[in-house]
Amino acid sequence: MDVVVVKAALFFQLCLIFALTAVSLASPEDPECGLNFTSSPYKPSGECLAADQENINEWDSFPITRCCQNALNFFSQALAKHAIQQGNLFLHEDQWGHCASGPFKHQPSVSIDKCGLGSLYQGSSQCSSQSLTSIVQDQNFKDVRDKCSSGFFSSSNFNDACWGCTSAIKSARDHFLDQFNAKDNQTERAICLVALVISSATTKLDDPSSMDDFFSCLPALNTLEKSSEDYIKIKYSLAETLIAIVLATFGMMMVILLVKYVTRNARAGRKLVLLKPKEFTSCPGLYSFSKAEIENAINFGDEKKFLGRGSAGQVFKGVLPSGQVVAIKQIYRSNTSDSFSRELENLSRVRHPNLVCLFGCCIEDGEQYLVYEYCSAGNLAQHLLRKDKVLSWEQRVNILRDCALALRYLHNYIDGCIVHRDIKLTNILLTEELQSKLSDFGLAKMLGMEESKVFTDVRGTIGYMDPEYMSNAKLTCASDIYSFGIVALQVLSGQKVIELDLDARDQLTRKAKDVSMRKRPLQDLEDPRLKGEVNSVDFESILQIAVLCVAKSSKGRPTIDIVFEEMDKVWKNTLSDKKAVEQSALAAVRKSHSVGVLPV
Repeated sequence: MDVVVVKAALFFQLCLIFALTAVSLASPEDPECGLNFTSSPYKPSGECLAADQENINEWDSFPITRCCQNALNFFSQALAKHAIQQGNLFLHEDQWGHCASGPFKHQPSVSIDKCGLGSLYQGSSQCSSQSLTSIVQDQNFKDVRDKCSSGFFSSSNFNDACWGCTSAIKSARDHFLDQFNAKDNQTERAICLVALVISSATTKLDDPSSMDDFFSCLPALNTLEKSSEDYIKIKYSLAETLIAIVLATFGMMMVILLVKYVTRNARAGRKLVLLKPKEFTSCPGLYSFSKAEIENAINFGDEKKFLGRGSAGQVFKGVLPSGQVVAIKQIYRSNTSDSFSRELENLSRVRHPNLVCLFGCCIEDGEQYLVYEYCSAGNLAQHLLRKDKVLSWEQRVNILRDCALALRYLHNYIDGCIVHRDIKLTNILLTEELQSKLSDFGLAKMLGMEESKVFTDVRGTIGYMDPEYMSNAKLTCASDIYSFGIVALQVLSGQKVIELDLDARDQLTRKAKDVSMRKRPLQDLEDPRLKGEVNSVDFESILQIAVLCVAKSSKGRPTIDIVFEEMDKVWKNTLSDKKAVEQSALAAVRKSHSVGVLPV
């Protein structure tokens, strides 16, 4: 498992590259290139620090380093926007040459040539000569359009939807290869797949959420199918596999005997030596900061900028030599919990736009530090407490939708459901644009693929904790659903507390249930600071799903897929309402101009 964790962590390490912002990464455009880098900012992710870069077979086509894995995503989106305007999927060879350095000035190891993308120009193959129209009108593209649509993602389990989408893309690619009689041509194979990705991306340009889902799935192309050579290897290694099974069975029997022996000793009253939490001497798959680097980052100004503290440590604002602002958590020396190792294990293996990014850590001289991306707008609790500025209805809906999206990613994680265990207002951080990011994975726990629940020590924050989990120590994915429901009710009501106690929680949930059953008017729960500027139908939709989330029994709670589906519907309604208001205002201005009267 340790090896798996480290390998998984390596996939996401470029989060580090000191997290240069998208704007700073976009270099001035070469007018001869023809792609708009400003409207499609490059967002690096993956490992790009190690001197020896491991090759991966990106999209089952490109043998490239991990530094290059996001270059394909970036160019595919930029080419999709270009295709909508020009009709061609790829640029001419001379134009493509002018895009060589792209927006990668901060990453000298990334370019078109270094990433093996030099053949992605019009005329380099039969697929590259196809127009957008010829691809999308092909009968085989229909399956790609259907199975990679936003509706398919929202109506299916996320992993199942990814599998369906990527399978459809590869099936369509194979169709074109057969059509061009180029099944064994590796260049054609790669370009046909990129052409299909670009064509599919053109259908999502007006839906950023759908675009994010789509590109989050594409890594599944890397290992979607094995080559015939792999199957031959499997056939020849059957004997070794059988031997391994026999040895594994023997090992399992020994483990069972050992467990029985230990259990018998425990019953006899012997003292058992408990396993210590995993101890790290370095940062697995992440950048290891020196203590001097940490101290220099924290003391960048005249004095330390203190951001907050928790049970495990205190957090400071820091500035790296690159100018990137970060948040640095210093773990208390007296801290005896395993929160440091949990955060390293959990955050180093996951990456999502709505999860706070862990850049690296420092373990030196008995000190432990964690370095995260900096969220300049603080946390959600601070915004609900503010008197000078009120979160609008649109902002609240967006924050709840983003939180549900992050939980959907965690609960559908490929290795098993990751239960956060501490969903609350103060652990929902906000960027300058008020994009929410779930933070603090010190209590997170992964349930194995075959596990629906585990019995474990009860940890969390009173007021947000699942009552079922508190009473019987049974942890399930539904425990997070309960906590999310409490957060949703706080966002709807604007309840001005940072930490709920049990009485405040019960009062809030009782009021919410009464309102949902129409025993009390909707206004009794609505935050008065919104001054009625809400869509009452959408407000009630969120209220109903939140009430289901806070059911006392986990069996009565919805899954995160259902929760996200409802939040996404409300968010789309909110955007539609906003657009209608803007169009109405624009029509009023035009009408007033036509009669020579300016609106008051």
